[in-house]
Amino acid sequence: MAEAELLDRHTLGKGWRPAHMVNNAERARPLGDDPDSDAVESARSARQLTGLDEGRAWRHRDGGLVVLRSEVYADEADGSASAHRSAWLEHAERALGATWRERWRERDREPGWIEARWMGSVDAPILGNRCDWLRIEDHTASAGAARSGGDGAVTVYEHVTVWLGRRQATVVIRHDVGLDLDDVVERCAAEVERRLGTAER
Repeated sequence: MAEAELLDRHTLGKGWRPAHMVNNAERARPLGDDPDSDAVESARSARQLTGLDEGRAWRHRDGGLVVLRSEVYADEADGSASAHRSAWLEHAERALGATWRERWRERDREPGWIEARWMGSVDAPILGNRCDWLRIEDHTASAGAARSGGDGAVTVYEHVTVWLGRRQATVVIRHDVGLDLDDVVERCAAEVERRLGTAER
C-alpha cells in the first residue's frame, strides 16, 4: 500500500524525468535526534508504521529534484493520527531546521545558516487542510563557496506533507533560491492528495 504510485512526470510537468536514488537508503525515522524531532517521533511511533516507500525521485533539466516518501500506519490507538499531526504543527519548523543541520554533519560538513518556516500559517494553510507546506532555506553550500572564493547557490527545499487517514506522504522539492516552483508544489500536493484518497477507499 505504501508503494502506490502517487506522482508521475505528467503531474510535475515539462523537463522532469525519473531519477534513481541508489544511495538514498530508507530511513525508518525521517527526522533528527533533537528534542523537537523527538517530540514528533514519539507521536508518530504511537501510530505503528506498517508500510514505507522512500526514494522515488524526479530530476529537472535545470537541476531541481523531487523526492517522495510514503508511509502507512496501523492507527490502532484512538486519536493517534491527530496527535501526530498536532505534534508536527507545533514542532515542524525547529525539527526540520535541526534535521537539515544534522544531515550535513553526517557528511562531515559544518552547516551554514538554515531556517524552516511555514508557507501561509498553521491556521491558514495555503494548500488546504490536509496539506502542510514548509520552506527550508539552506545557505551551507553558499557559505562553503564563499570561503573558497566561489559562488555557491542558496538551496531551497519545499517540504509538503499530505495527511489522509492512515496514509501520509511527504514531497520534498529542492531548487536554487529565486526559482519559483510554487506551481509544481501545488500540483504535487493536489495529485498526491487525490491518489491517497483513492488508495484509502
